[in-house]
Amino acid sequence: SFPTRRSSDLKKMQCFRKGWYNIMNMNKIKKSLCLTLGAMMIFSSTLTSNAATQTGTYPTRRGVILVTPDAYKNLIPTGHAAIVWDSQNVIESLSSGVGIHKNNWRTTKNKIYGVTVTSTSATQDRNAASWCRNQVGKGYNWNYFNVNTRQKFYCSQLVWAAYKDLYRIDLNTSLFGQAVHPMELVNSSRTNTIYTYTR
Repeated sequence: SFPTRRSSDLKKMQCFRKGWYNIMNMNKIKKSLCLTLGAMMIFSSTLTSNAATQTGTYPTRRGVILVTPDAYKNLIPTGHAAIVWDSQNVIESLSSGVGIHKNNWRTTKNKIYGVTVTSTSATQDRNAASWCRNQVGKGYNWNYFNVNTRQKFYCSQLVWAAYKDLYRIDLNTSLFGQAVHPMELVNSSRTNTIYTYTR
């Protein structure tokens, strides 16, 4: 015959089973919470990455400098620079040379800086834009270290040359030697950032 269990043993067994059930239940709840929180974090980061942030107002005033650090075709970290002509157009040097192109950076760039020169007036900025416009039709300068030529320009050289020739203001830094990288126009001690945008 099987030995009979005492009632105290049965109570202990019931308590043990109940406790084990509660622990298992808690583990399920914890797993469920972890999965939920994980999903919420992924969703939140997706929302954050898709939400554009900006400071200031997108520049449309003639003579404001636009700069992006975006990599060319998402590969080469050359960045790009232009100078605002009006709300519809910018003056910039692309691989095809200096030209007037659409002021549509908000829809084509991932990050934008709007920059002004600290020591110039709005009239002087307009004159700098006009200087750049007078270079329209000139070719692209592939020799980034040859900043002294005025026969051809790359993007940031064009903007730099306008202020250098008109007002003897050197917006270059020593970071890339003679070459003028677009981001140097932002990081120069002679400029002020009035607008930023991140997609």
